[in-house]
Order: sequence, then structure tokens, then C-alpha cells
Amino acid sequence: MRAIFIIICVVIFAFSAGGDLSYAQEENMQSKRYENVEWKTIVHIKYYNGKQTRVLEIIRDHFKKAGKKAGTPGPEQYILRSGEWDMMLIWNMKGGIEDMTWERSPDGVAWRKALNKQEGGADKAQAILDEYRSLVANSSADIAMQKK
Repeated sequence: MRAIFIIICVVIFAFSAGGDLSYAQEENMQSKRYENVEWKTIVHIKYYNGKQTRVLEIIRDHFKKAGKKAGTPGPEQYILRSGEWDMMLIWNMKGGIEDMTWERSPDGVAWRKALNKQEGGADKAQAILDEYRSLVANSSADIAMQKK
């Protein structure tokens, strides 16, 4: 009974705290966009045990160098010391939520071309990408909005 009461309180709080009272007044209801926001892609990654040293080498020696040559912004990189994930990467979506409409973004194409050139060909670049992927045990991605 206590658990049900707590759940009900949490639900009520979530709806009341997140709600805008003016939204409930139908005569004042108007469309409204968020102002001064940035959109982010957040990726959490879990690597196989004992592989993080090689992961960091690949990122430093291959991925970041290709990004610098391509002039593409890399993600903020966080090495996590608690929880289930080993690393968190945060990319700024410079085009906002519209970045989600790209099948291949211009920055992604520029980065891959730079990686191909840097590694001595597309096949060698693919080998580096395949090695990196082989070190990943699990990952999760989210889209977030940051108010400025």
C-alpha cells in the first residue's frame, strides 16, 4: 500500500512540476517553440574488460587526428568512474534537431574522408573502425536538449 502511495505521489509531482499552468487555460493556448536551446547527442559506451587502453589509443591516434584534419568538431569525452558505462561522448548538434535528418552528414563524410586518407585507404580506415567496434561491449544513445 505504501509503495502505491509513493508511486501516485511521484506521478502527481512529475505532472505538476513539469506543467505550465498557462497551458491549461484554453483561451490562452498558443504554439510556442523553445528559445535558446542546443541539441546534443549523448552516447554511453561499455567496453570489454581490459580494452580501455586500446580504445583511448584509437581515439587519440586515429579518430581525433582525423577530426582535426577534417576540421570537424569532435565530442566532449568523459571517462566514467562509476555506474555501468565506461565512457560518455557528447556531440553538439550544430544544426539542431534537424541534424537527425541526415543519412550521412557533411561532417561525417569529411571526417571519414580524412580518416581514409590518414590511414592510407578506405580498407585500412575500415580496419581501424572494425577494431574499435570489436572493443565495444554495449552502447546507448540519447538526444538531449540543453537550455542556455
